[in-house]
Amino acid sequence: MPQTLHVGVCICDGVTLSDFIIPVEILASLNSVDDPMMAAQFNFGDVPYRLKFDYLAPKLQPVTSILSPFSPTVNPTKTYDSATAEGIQYDVLWIPAGPLPNLSTGADMTPASEIAFIKAQAPKAKYVMSVCAGSSILAHAGVLSGKRATTNKSLFKIIEAGAPKDITWVPKARWVIDGNIWTSSGVTAGADMALEFVSHLVGPQVARIIRGQVEVVEVTQEDDPFAAFHDLV
Repeated sequence: MPQTLHVGVCICDGVTLSDFIIPVEILASLNSVDDPMMAAQFNFGDVPYRLKFDYLAPKLQPVTSILSPFSPTVNPTKTYDSATAEGIQYDVLWIPAGPLPNLSTGADMTPASEIAFIKAQAPKAKYVMSVCAGSSILAHAGVLSGKRATTNKSLFKIIEAGAPKDITWVPKARWVIDGNIWTSSGVTAGADMALEFVSHLVGPQVARIIRGQVEVVEVTQEDDPFAAFHDLV
């Protein structure tokens, strides 16, 4: 029987939608192996995992994006408090960028309930994954202490300056893996990291099938032209 991984997507007002919507669709493709039509078309082989998703926010009200009011909203499925009250431990935490840090001081603007939830969940999670400035949230939650990590290159210097000093920030990397902590560069890099995560979980054959469906060009961790673009190397 396949194992179900429970994924908690941690969001709040000011979230970057592309940091999680595209990656979640990539990860949810693992569930399509149970669709007879998909299974007949593609040779998935033995896929030992299925994924279940919760979208967590401070309140059960539509979450606005960084481009509000010009973009869609997202309806959370649980609040941080309700998930905690239910005693849920997530296997995977997916952390997209939240509100931009203060561009002058680098101070993190993430709601306290999200920070507290991540602090409580991360020690027992199998994987903790951030996209773009989501790494700033992990940094302020103490998850990246002693770790290597990367982030959005346009905000790299601001995030590095405002984060705790015991983190090794990698300026040139599409994504960075340190133990069970995965961090990616900006926005579209989340799709690349999601596909690498699929390969890690179930092997490159399934990752290639999904890549072909979503038409994401294959890259490596070192394929990061935006480090030079933003004068980081």
